[in-house]
Amino acid sequence: MNKIIKISIRNLVEFIMRHGSIDNRYTSSIKAIEGIRGHQRVQKSYGDNYTAEVPLKYTLTYEDLEIMVEGRADGILIEEDKTIIDEIKTTTKDLLLIDENTNPLHWAQAKCYGYIYSMQNELDNIDIQITYYNIDTKSTRILRQSYTLKELEEFFFWLIDEYKSWAQLESDWVNKRNESIKKLKFPFENYRPGQRELAVRVYKSITDSKKCFAQAPTGTGKTISTIFPAIKAMGEDKTSKIFYLTAKTITREVAQNTISLMRKKDLNLKAVTITAKEKICKMDEVNCNPEYCPYANGYFDRINNSLKDILAKYNDYSKENIEKISEEYMLCPFELSLDLTNLSDVIICDYNYVFDPRVYLKRFFDTKTTDYTFLIDEAHNLVDRAREMYSATLNEEKFIKVKKLISKKDKRITRVIKEIQSYFEDKLEDLTTVDEIDLVESEAPLELCEILSSFIKFVDEYLAITNEENEELMDLYFDVYSFLSISDFYDKNYTTIYTKTFNGMTIKIYCVNPQKVIEEKMKKAKSNIIFSATLIPMDYFMKMYSYDEEDFIINLKSPFDVNNRLLMIGDNVATTYNKRFETSEDIASYIANCVQAKKGNYMVFFPSYKYMELVFDKMKENYPNINTSIQESNMSEEEKEEFLSMFDEDNKETHVGFCVLGGHFSEGIDLTNDKLIGVIIVGVGMPQIGIERDIIKEHMKDSNKGFDYAYVYPGMIKVLQAAGRCIRTDDDKGVILLLDNRYSQRRYQSLFPYEWYPNFRVRKSDDVKILCEKFWSK
Repeated sequence: MNKIIKISIRNLVEFIMRHGSIDNRYTSSIKAIEGIRGHQRVQKSYGDNYTAEVPLKYTLTYEDLEIMVEGRADGILIEEDKTIIDEIKTTTKDLLLIDENTNPLHWAQAKCYGYIYSMQNELDNIDIQITYYNIDTKSTRILRQSYTLKELEEFFFWLIDEYKSWAQLESDWVNKRNESIKKLKFPFENYRPGQRELAVRVYKSITDSKKCFAQAPTGTGKTISTIFPAIKAMGEDKTSKIFYLTAKTITREVAQNTISLMRKKDLNLKAVTITAKEKICKMDEVNCNPEYCPYANGYFDRINNSLKDILAKYNDYSKENIEKISEEYMLCPFELSLDLTNLSDVIICDYNYVFDPRVYLKRFFDTKTTDYTFLIDEAHNLVDRAREMYSATLNEEKFIKVKKLISKKDKRITRVIKEIQSYFEDKLEDLTTVDEIDLVESEAPLELCEILSSFIKFVDEYLAITNEENEELMDLYFDVYSFLSISDFYDKNYTTIYTKTFNGMTIKIYCVNPQKVIEEKMKKAKSNIIFSATLIPMDYFMKMYSYDEEDFIINLKSPFDVNNRLLMIGDNVATTYNKRFETSEDIASYIANCVQAKKGNYMVFFPSYKYMELVFDKMKENYPNINTSIQESNMSEEEKEEFLSMFDEDNKETHVGFCVLGGHFSEGIDLTNDKLIGVIIVGVGMPQIGIERDIIKEHMKDSNKGFDYAYVYPGMIKVLQAAGRCIRTDDDKGVILLLDNRYSQRRYQSLFPYEWYPNFRVRKSDDVKILCEKFWSK
């Protein structure tokens, strides 16, 4: 039996009828919540003879091919002997400028609904109505046309005929893919310890539509142990699309390489990697304007014909291949990667393409249920990333700059900016009264949001009548739009922070606890596989990712021989902020004694750049013969590669790299064998004490874990990740040295993983040298 090819009516219409160029020059923006409210107002304006949100589905059979089209009509209105399909579109455009020819895709979508409804209800005639609702004026314009069933049938089957070849391509591909998956065997001769157990749990989680929480230390082989069973489940039609989600470029590359490895075992699989537009754009500046960019000009005229050719020639849509294909067909590489997601089995991308409310892939997640699988790699990062995604900040300084630029051009925008400044001045007065830098409120800034809505409206109207390019205005416009979008999520998990700065006020709506928003996004998948080397403590992540008692949990031990590493804890050194200068010479002595025991490459990790620079200077001063390098802030990709290139196993002398905990070099990098033989970690990784972390601490205090949630857990996760850089393969040997007196506390020792035992307590730096020399002499 062949697989049913499913497509939404909206996607069908947009795919077949698209044309023209990519053009991201100004278009007025409507928030999703405003669109929903506009729909609801129109729907509620009718009486009992109006049915809202009517699901429609139709399956067609073509020889051995089945196509299911489905969608949801905004409304069906019955007027005496007339039936009307109502399609509602929200707009900020003047309704007098809208007519029947404004957007053919609106009519096309409604005509598809009309055909399915007429056919299923045996109607010979039906009216199609497009209701345009202006969200600013709260007024509507209704356009209506009558159609016979025959007219609608001709249009609908024209669309289907155009799509049929694509459906046949997909059906043939799925059959070919599934046949190869059935024959696919695990690509290595043997499973590592724990690998098979993890793979079985992942497979079961997908088939049973559950979550799987997997704590899997370095060396387990997490990537293959999650992708392989997910692909096996796909071959049995248990999931139609796999999203491999990660926070780092290097882990995306590991996922790509894992799939490439299985392709060498005759697996047929299409996988696409989404790279951020800024990193893959071929032009000197990211400007999606067809007059400037030849890759954007005529993109939609070329894309469908190009795709058929691309699908026949390529299965691997890595960043490198997309850049090559983009050049061959003169297609925008970023938009091409998005179009290839529709035709790929696996999508490898950053968390934000699923979780961020501002940039998520709407084409996949605007339906209520899916059978997709989320493989969430390095899942310890998602909590703080979600906090960022669901928070938003505005800076008074930007408004002041724009007011100067716009004051002689638009009085209304100038006036509304003055209102915003007045709002900030009132808050500044409140701060001055209590003599504080920050003011924290537990309510949404509704008054400000009303003023900001006026700002958006006036800027929309200003930009609609002027061709002037105003980068500062557009930058502020998108900041305000983002702020308003995030304000719609405001609930008990949020707080509002006003901060006094040298250049005026900032306001931040801060997502303190992202548990709810993460859960809502995870519901979009059939199964979520949540895995990391540092899901510690497990109960913390189970809470944050909404564990259900039927979900799966797996906690694996390290597969590496503990005799291959030496773990030392120097718990007589204070590294708290007020002790750092005082103990910096001691820290330098510990580092020197550790690295002088054996020639090789070492990394030393610090909780901040300032602390790192302090000890780095001490090392240069006291131990000038030790070769050192230091991580700079805001390093380019080339500079990062250059820094890592210093860790060569053929180095003729010892090399010590000074790095920051939680930075690029403390996660994801893979320096195997003698490229790295030692890691020294100074401090417990605790985030800097500040207003936001204190708010988290206060918010979580009911569980008696406020301080741990805000400071201890995030810090120790960084420490564990950095320590994990040391032993990467069965053949690696290395030393790990932890320096901080807090490591003697039960609070921290309870977070030590299995593989941190046994360990050695050291009381002075000479002890380190003795232990290291003994370890390396074995």
